[in-house]
Amino acid sequence: MINKKIVLATAIASVMSLPVYADAIGVYVGAQAWQSEAKGGFAESNDLVNFSFDEQTKASAYIKIEHPVPLIPNLRLRMGTLEGPGRVSLTSDFTFGDKNYLAGKELETSLDFTNTDITLYWEILDNDLVGLDFGLTAKYLSGEFSVTGDVDAQGVKGTSYEDASLWIPMAYVAAKIAIPMTGVFVYGDVNLVSYSDNSIHDYEVGVGYNFVDNFAVDIAVTAGYREVSIEIEDVDDIYANLQFEGYFAGIEVHF
Repeated sequence: MINKKIVLATAIASVMSLPVYADAIGVYVGAQAWQSEAKGGFAESNDLVNFSFDEQTKASAYIKIEHPVPLIPNLRLRMGTLEGPGRVSLTSDFTFGDKNYLAGKELETSLDFTNTDITLYWEILDNDLVGLDFGLTAKYLSGEFSVTGDVDAQGVKGTSYEDASLWIPMAYVAAKIAIPMTGVFVYGDVNLVSYSDNSIHDYEVGVGYNFVDNFAVDIAVTAGYREVSIEIEDVDDIYANLQFEGYFAGIEVHF
C-alpha cells in the first residue's frame, strides 16, 4: 500500500522547489549594431560573378534563457539581416533568372536575407570567472538575390529575382572570461558546419563591460568583430560564396 504521508510530503517538497528553480532562471536580452561589408559573389552555376558591395549597418537581436535543470539544454534565439547593394562591370555575359546580361555593362545587385539561429546548449563551466558552453544550432537563411543591368545593346534594362532558403544544422561553442574586480570580460562564440561542397561559419569575438551589476539586473555594453561566411552549391539553383564581416557595438541586459 502506498504511504499517503510520503506521497503528500513528496508533493509538498516538489511544489516548494518550484520558486527555487524560477529564481535560478536567467534571461539575457541583447541587441547589436553591426557595421559590415559583404564580399564575394553568386550565380546559377559554379562560374560566380564577384560584386563590389557597399558597407551597411545591420541590426541583430537575441534572447537567451538559462535554467539549473541538469541535462535539459538552455535556449538562445538570434535574428538579424544579411544584406547589401553591390555592382560589377561584367567581363562576359551573365545569365540570371530568365534574362541574359551583356558583357561590358555594369550589373547591380541587392542581397536581402534574414538570418535566424535557434540554439540549444549546455553549460560546461559557469562561474564568476569562466564560462564555457557547447550545443547545436539550427540556422535558417531565407532571402532574395536580385540583379539589374542591360539586356540588349540599346541599353534596355532588365531585372531578375531568385529566392533561396535553407535550414543548416551547426555546432555551437561559446566561451567567456571575466577580469576580476573590473566588470570587464572577453568572450567569443562560433557556429560552424562543413559538408559536401557547402561550408558555413558564423563567429564573433568581443569585449564587454558590466556597468550595472546588482541583485535585480545586470547591464553590459559590448564591442567586437563578427564574420559570417556562406559557401553553398546548388541550393534552390543558387551557387554562392559570400562573406559578411565588420565591427559591432551592442548592449545586453540580464534579468
